[in-house]
Amino acid sequence: MDIEIRSVGADEMKAYARVLSAAFGETFPDEQLDDEMKTFELDRSIAAFDAGRIVGTGGAYSMELTLPGLASRGSGEVASRASGSQASRASGEVASRASGGLATVPVGGLTAIAVLPTHRRRGILRAVMLRHFEDVESRGEPVSVLFASESLIYGRFGYGLATLQAWYDVDPRRAAFDRAPPPGGRTRLVEGEEARRLLPEVYDRRRRVQPGELSRSPARWEVELRDPEWMRRPGTTGRFDVVYESEPGQADGYATYRIESSWATGFATSTARVGELVALTTEAAAGLYRYCLNLDLVGTVQFERRPVDEPLRWLLADPRRLRVTEMTDGLWVRLLDLPAALAARRYAVPGSVVFQVTDRLRPANDGRFLLEGGPDGADCRPTGREPDVVCDIADLGAAYLGGTRLGSLAQAGRVLEQVPGALARADAMLATDPAPWCTTTF
Repeated sequence: MDIEIRSVGADEMKAYARVLSAAFGETFPDEQLDDEMKTFELDRSIAAFDAGRIVGTGGAYSMELTLPGLASRGSGEVASRASGSQASRASGEVASRASGGLATVPVGGLTAIAVLPTHRRRGILRAVMLRHFEDVESRGEPVSVLFASESLIYGRFGYGLATLQAWYDVDPRRAAFDRAPPPGGRTRLVEGEEARRLLPEVYDRRRRVQPGELSRSPARWEVELRDPEWMRRPGTTGRFDVVYESEPGQADGYATYRIESSWATGFATSTARVGELVALTTEAAAGLYRYCLNLDLVGTVQFERRPVDEPLRWLLADPRRLRVTEMTDGLWVRLLDLPAALAARRYAVPGSVVFQVTDRLRPANDGRFLLEGGPDGADCRPTGREPDVVCDIADLGAAYLGGTRLGSLAQAGRVLEQVPGALARADAMLATDPAPWCTTTF
């Protein structure tokens, strides 16, 4: 394959974008390209060149992934301390930062994967993926994550489906709560500088106690809160931001939404599309749900990219009124430094498991590993002991955040239990509450 693989410079970005446009069948306006350049990391870009022309692309964002652990809770409020000091780890182990009983780990967020139709089946995608793995490893990131445009592709590169997401519709006229929400608190619309100050702060507090969630850069927040035209769904309004305050000046949650206006035979049938609803307390969540379900001239409220265990269902007097309109895969996880990745997270109960792992692309991950862990930390290292569980690296990635049970994968023939009771022990260790969920797409 006479193809050159390298990063691109700023002067090559238009050619890079043309490949994405051809591969995805989309047109990117100049304003969108300008905004993408504000968040794009040129030094993490990947391009495949054939005779000097770009024919394949890739890239990555530098982010933090929140890992499972035991978050402390009190009076219905999720603990949300600031990021703690970084713990040092030797011999190639990755430092994880404690936060409210959980930890974060640096990851590379794979994005912009595309190959021109004229250059398929020539090994370009594989070359781009391997370059990405090298980049992630060189930065000390033990994990790569992605959102997949095509779910068939990434399993063969060792990614496992780690979270799910769902879209829900509710008829607000039939959305009475089973019990009255607690008194106190208020919701109010914010914009401009106030929104730029409050929303990122609330989100960052929340993402540190939500397994599966990712950090967001200031550049991303700047673009999102400016609400450029290219980000808007056709036929919808600009974005509205509402915060919930438990007391004046104390924001404990926010929701963002747009209205898709429609009328039928003289009656409003508009749809409110709630893009995000982020809450630090159960009171904030209830207040924001109630606000969204009380909007005037709205016939349907759609909550987008929500967890599969959506708590709104249990607030409604008639839970059947919360209809699942779509469910799809969310975050895919690829363990690149298996011992470091497993040692970085915490485990619900103390225990040990020997995994025999197959990894066709990363020989260092191919073998037997002893995991010993609990709520206070973990260690993982190669071992000569007989295996308890046999699995592929993709299946271990799927189970990494606690949202996919190894027992379920075993029922599908993807995981083998060598020692009776080992799967139950491993699943008990990997379990997490709340369930993993990722709202930060890229």
